[in-house]
Amino acid sequence: MRKLKNIVSLLAAAAMLFLAPFTKELQVSAAEPVTYSLKYVEDKGEWRYHVGAWDDNNSGHRELYYLQQSIKDGDILVIEGGEHSLNLEVPVSLKNVTFNHSHQAVITAKSVENVYVLRDSVGVVNGDVTNAHVYDNAVANFNNNVTNLFITKERSGEQTIAVVGTVAYVRTGDAEKIYNELYNFQANSFRQEEGILKTDASKFSIVPAVVSPIVPVDPTVTAPVVPVVPGTTIPETVVPGTTDPTAVAPVVPTLPVAPVAPVVPVPPADSLYDDVPQTGEPLFFPGFLVAGAGLCFGGAYLIKRRSA
Repeated sequence: MRKLKNIVSLLAAAAMLFLAPFTKELQVSAAEPVTYSLKYVEDKGEWRYHVGAWDDNNSGHRELYYLQQSIKDGDILVIEGGEHSLNLEVPVSLKNVTFNHSHQAVITAKSVENVYVLRDSVGVVNGDVTNAHVYDNAVANFNNNVTNLFITKERSGEQTIAVVGTVAYVRTGDAEKIYNELYNFQANSFRQEEGILKTDASKFSIVPAVVSPIVPVDPTVTAPVVPVVPGTTIPETVVPGTTDPTAVAPVVPTLPVAPVAPVVPVPPADSLYDDVPQTGEPLFFPGFLVAGAGLCFGGAYLIKRRSA
């Protein structure tokens, strides 16, 4: 009897160990981006940061040293208004950087997806930028490549902008219409002063770049060889399947293709992390649970019969 009880106990324990991984609910959630607001605090005599929107009534502002230690890829920086200069370097790629009526702020990062230089602001970014938005009379300097540069008029169109790297696409307009679109600015050529483009016309294009098609070549097909007969200029025979180092392959005409459309940013989705696995569903198999319960019940019933 004791031996039978031990066997049933071992079987029940084994069943529970086997079923435990399947009954556990696995939850995977994406880390949300953190917004860091930066502002010069007069009574501290230095720049401080606050997680979330800036609050002058909150005394929990911290030194920028701790921001540099905690910031991660995909986070957001907002530089609040002020006359004091700022030079901040972060070892990550940022989601957004906003210069909110701030002056003389320099942000250095691996890269930035979106930069917003609002009116009455002076902003400098070191690192490649995907989408740069410059408004009204803002002054912006981008010391690396910019994919899309959007120059937007709200009250005035007097932006001053310089780009040290290349610019793939430039669009000037307001909320209602687009004034012009320009393409493929060479490195260190984009200059605009108070709304007037200063770049030489030879340094950019008014149409998108045209990509030449690649004609596939069948390696199994060899060009026919025309034998040279002394005293004649017209070949008498063409022997297919042979090779001649003097033979020249026929020229294949290049077909024209439509120009490539400009890269226009797509408005972000409601969730920045829709593609990241969210909270998982319970991972278990009901059949295993039923089998385990039946095994335990049968063992208990068998013990009871043997004990009677």
